[in-house]
Amino acid sequence: MNLQKLVKGILCFLFALFSTMAFAQNKEVTGKVTDSKDGSPVAGISVLGVTSSGKKVGTATANDGTFKLSSAENISKITLSGVGFDKQDLNVSGKSEVAVSMKGSNNSLNEVTVVGYGTLKKREITSAITRVNAEQFNKGNINDVAQLLQGKVAGLSISRAGGDVNAGFDIRLRGLSTIGSGTSPLVVIDGQVGADLNSVDPNDIKSIDVLKDGSSAAIYGTRGSAGVIIVTTKTGIKGTSQVTYNGSVSIENAARVTQHASAAEYRSLLKTIGAGTDYGATTDWYKEITRTAISHQHNLSFSGGNEHTTYNASVNYRDAQGIAITTGLKQLNGRLNITHKALNDKLVFNVEVSTTRKTAELGFSNAFEYATIYNPTSPIYAQTPEQDLAGGGYFEVSATEYSNPVALLRQNSNHQQLSRLNFAGSVEYEIIPGLKFLTRYAQQQTSTYLTAYSPSTAFIDRGFYNGATGLGRHGYSYKRDDEATTQLYENTLSYNGKISNLEVAAIAGYSYQDFIYQGFNAGAGNFITDLSAQDFSTAQDLGNGLASLNSYKNGNKLVAFFGRVNLNYNNFAFLSASLRREGSTQFGPINKWGYFPAISAGVDLNKFLNLPTFNSLKLRGSYGVTGALPPTPGLAAITYTSGGNYLINGNWISTFGPNQNDNPDLRWEKKAETDIGLDFTALNNRLTGTLDYYNRKTSDLIFNVEVPAPPALFHRAWKNIGDMTGNGFEAALNYEVIRKSNKFNWTTGVNFAHNHVVLTRLDPSAGSYIGETNLGSPGQEATQITRSYAGAEIGAFYNQIYRGLDANGKILADDGKGKTVPASTGTYKTVIGHGLPKFEMGWTNTLNYGNFDLNIFLRGSFGFDLINTNRAFYENPSVASLYNVVKTKYFNPNLKDAQIFTSLYVEKGDFVKLDNATLGYNFNISKKPGGVKSFRAFITGHNLFTITGYTGADPEVRYIDNLNGNILAPGIDRRSTWVLTRSFTLGVNLGL
Repeated sequence: MNLQKLVKGILCFLFALFSTMAFAQNKEVTGKVTDSKDGSPVAGISVLGVTSSGKKVGTATANDGTFKLSSAENISKITLSGVGFDKQDLNVSGKSEVAVSMKGSNNSLNEVTVVGYGTLKKREITSAITRVNAEQFNKGNINDVAQLLQGKVAGLSISRAGGDVNAGFDIRLRGLSTIGSGTSPLVVIDGQVGADLNSVDPNDIKSIDVLKDGSSAAIYGTRGSAGVIIVTTKTGIKGTSQVTYNGSVSIENAARVTQHASAAEYRSLLKTIGAGTDYGATTDWYKEITRTAISHQHNLSFSGGNEHTTYNASVNYRDAQGIAITTGLKQLNGRLNITHKALNDKLVFNVEVSTTRKTAELGFSNAFEYATIYNPTSPIYAQTPEQDLAGGGYFEVSATEYSNPVALLRQNSNHQQLSRLNFAGSVEYEIIPGLKFLTRYAQQQTSTYLTAYSPSTAFIDRGFYNGATGLGRHGYSYKRDDEATTQLYENTLSYNGKISNLEVAAIAGYSYQDFIYQGFNAGAGNFITDLSAQDFSTAQDLGNGLASLNSYKNGNKLVAFFGRVNLNYNNFAFLSASLRREGSTQFGPINKWGYFPAISAGVDLNKFLNLPTFNSLKLRGSYGVTGALPPTPGLAAITYTSGGNYLINGNWISTFGPNQNDNPDLRWEKKAETDIGLDFTALNNRLTGTLDYYNRKTSDLIFNVEVPAPPALFHRAWKNIGDMTGNGFEAALNYEVIRKSNKFNWTTGVNFAHNHVVLTRLDPSAGSYIGETNLGSPGQEATQITRSYAGAEIGAFYNQIYRGLDANGKILADDGKGKTVPASTGTYKTVIGHGLPKFEMGWTNTLNYGNFDLNIFLRGSFGFDLINTNRAFYENPSVASLYNVVKTKYFNPNLKDAQIFTSLYVEKGDFVKLDNATLGYNFNISKKPGGVKSFRAFITGHNLFTITGYTGADPEVRYIDNLNGNILAPGIDRRSTWVLTRSFTLGVNLGL
């Protein structure tokens, strides 16, 4: 009996001891989270632990799905949640390690999408809105936020021809919605309306939502016609403390150049034509002005927080060499986001500050034109005093549009410095449950300073500022400073509640925004010495009337009142309606205010159809009206400018005159758009898709047109001159082809977009056509190659149709009656091509095997043409007496005519590019306290190949004529286009 009691006592003691030990070990919980559908690790899942005393600690899963929670107290429960997954609560008392399988929510229909002034669940969206998360962004050598989205959103066109690291991207959403300005979507960053897209570093972005149709964009009124891009940056997670590092190194080389004759081919051609000069050298000018560009970028971020305060701070640095010698950029960016909650989370403060400093060596794009046409038998450096025209030691020949490209880049400087500061602060208070009042203030300040110098020993024929040359002006200096300040003040009152089965979300608000622009530029030459080029007081041009001096300051204000109501009936039927009343000082007194309404609705058909293969099937329709502002302030008023300086009686006299007529009747452009869409998930959520058809009409287009003077004081005026219509179809499909737990997984996705834009009406006062562009110098300044007229598609090429050569090698053209005439005397001209694509597509494939992941992305544009201006000027044997010839598959040695522009120089631009391919590996990391949480390495290739029939350097769509900024003249491949580049990037992602 005593023995039994002793045994029982020992067993009880041991049980209590082990229980205590197990409970003590519960101060740390580790685990791994996987996707229930395929067993793959899930990163970014929020893990919130609760201790026995109610204290909360938190973290997030690493790239391999693992996590670790640590606390001074025992952890009794954890809650796991993440976008696209059902929330889970687990009891972990007595456990130190758990394995969690997360089940995906119904096609992520509960995923939150950011819309104008609020958020909606994906299932509630009744407009055309696409979200792209950070995991879906393009990877690799990324220096511009626009690159993240290229090819990822149906209907969103992002283009940059050539490999200029300092050039921006042209962005169009559903084609052209205006012919004045505002052709790119409005950008909203964390609620800051009108922010610059590159005021945030690509590494700091959590997600991007694209509002594509009029209904979703109407809440932004005058600036919503071209669509809206809403950027959401990364924030801290309470109960966590994380440090992450992302770094990469890239190498970039020329992949395609403009085709031209080699030195040997050029020598042979000189013998054939019996003209020109062989200088005895063999120079590949493209190799001389390009290099293997090496770039590196680094991102270090800190995030975390406690029950009341969360933070996210980051520092980003990138150093990118340009493919052209002497070019490149260096950028330092910092960002801080702090959120603090008080009064039982009813009062929320948020502060965001970001700053950017970027220095860029811009170079001169003309160097690529000259690399094509400069005599390949010429040496780089002068061999005789006669060849050294400027005294700088370089070989030069005096001719129009003709300069040594190496000397152009080496001798002349073109430096730009950009500084940007963004501040945004908001306070939100929940008055009663569901009713919140928010006030927000934001400011963006941007300063762009440019300084360029051409020394007295530099021979530069074209391409320098104000048309000056260093040699011709004994040194020429140009400086420009542009400052922009934007302030935003907004108040909103929002309500979210539920009445039986009806969920209601409503918002009303007031917005005030002012814009101030000011700047100064000066150019002068004839310096005493090149060493004093930074001191304008030593420029003798200031005393002889040859200096240029300009300054400006203008601004405008926007005031708006807006409201919106969203209804959700039992997750079955959805309705949204909004109205914005907005006023702008950019218009005259008659038309300052405009109204921009919108309505949309949707219904989940599968709720009552119960189709066996579909998980959801939502039909939606929307209608919305948006507006567009004039391109610059004050266009409704008469303005004056300097008319130049004249020497009268030994004195320089300044003159002034009007440069713009007033138009008090100038009114808003308005775009009315209808969209019908279908969103669906099927095959057990393996297939998801979105289909959209839209039709839009922009009325009262604002354009600068010729007017008779007199009676007008000036020969041009801003007027409302016509209407434009557009329609299109978009599709986006994603399919999980293979899903196998912990083995091989394959997901594929494709998006497709068709767009058609027509100028339907043109006021007679604007003339028979607008938007014309000429071929340019040398010798073809009067050769018109594009125009837009009523009834025609935007982007029409207009000139003679090529019909071959006659027996004497002369160019023949169509006479419009089925016969041919000499092109030199032909008068029949018609549409010979179109510069805007009819179809665009993107195709992405993501494959996972174990710890490996592979992403391959292809992008293409189809149904458009390009004017190859290099061919139009230089694909002719007769130019070889001075210039090198462009030599493509169209080169005809039998041509014995002057360069006459015809459809011969219009080519199909269709292409498919392997835009991006990334191979990554997630290393298995032992989770030691204070150690590395995750480690991933990857290699990315960009522009790996291009399939196209186009003979130029880059078949990329040109949405604007970069020679003069004409948006009605797309599709012109100018001679200054940089080479197409290919890059490879090696990078790491490290979590601590």
